[in-house]
Amino acid sequence: MEPYFTPPRRRLAFIADFFAKVLTTLRPQAQQVQSQRMCPFCGLITPRAKRFCLECGKSLSSVPLERKEAKQG
Repeated sequence: MEPYFTPPRRRLAFIADFFAKVLTTLRPQAQQVQSQRMCPFCGLITPRAKRFCLECGKSLSSVPLERKEAKQG
């Protein structure tokens, strides 16, 4: 009986799949950090994962972020 030989492509696919699973567990999930935002056009609270407002349909990616300046006193 001959020893079982795994083709190199199958080994590489297994290794790539393994590292992909490891990286997904190590990456922080985007949903956990600031998961909602308010549409500046209509005021609807929209999930951050959405690119367009669910109410008015306007693009949320073109909205500039406002910086809050610290009060000096």
